[in-house]
Amino acid sequence: MAALFWLRKSLGAVFILICGFGIAYGMDHSRTPHVQVRASPERDVAPSEVRLRVSMDDASLVEMIAWDYEGDGTFDAEGPNLYVQTVTFSSAGLFVPTVIVTDKQGQTYEATANVRIESPEDLQAALNARWRGMLAALAKQDIEEAVSFVATRKREVMRHDWAVLSDHLGEIVNLFSVPLQLTDGRGYRVVAKAADPLPMGETRFPLEVEFVWESDHQWYIKSY
Repeated sequence: MAALFWLRKSLGAVFILICGFGIAYGMDHSRTPHVQVRASPERDVAPSEVRLRVSMDDASLVEMIAWDYEGDGTFDAEGPNLYVQTVTFSSAGLFVPTVIVTDKQGQTYEATANVRIESPEDLQAALNARWRGMLAALAKQDIEEAVSFVATRKREVMRHDWAVLSDHLGEIVNLFSVPLQLTDGRGYRVVAKAADPLPMGETRFPLEVEFVWESDHQWYIKSY
């Protein structure tokens, strides 16, 4: 019976495997660089400065880095050391920053990120609509509808508090029925405030409402 043997010889990114009398050729995937792009912030209001950073397993293999900032098919910058780029997005939209990394063997590797930029006016209008929706539900004494505008993790707390204050919901609605102005539209947590402090007895308190973006792509009230 013939003896079986094998030999694995690495030739850069290609290996040769000899087993018995057969020879097989294949790619050594352990040497294939993993390329990734990170955007910070991933969402914001216009105009926004976004930091784009490309990373890979072995930077010594990199020959060239090419950037398409908006993902529109036009490359905006190219060079051997462009690992970090700061880009200003002046208009609203969903952008897909794309990077193509070329290694020293001429192989190319592509990675993308998503950047969502919103109009500050549109975002402020959307937040006010959520705020008014919650207050309208409370005005009808409909606590279950009101909690549908609240962040998932805060619903039980809000439901309990409003049930305790059920005899005063009308007063709460009257006090908090004011328009909100966007003060921080960066990221997945944004803040809007009332223009003027609210009167509570002899004292006036500022109203600040925190909204969070959830997986169903809706803004929800986290705290106020």
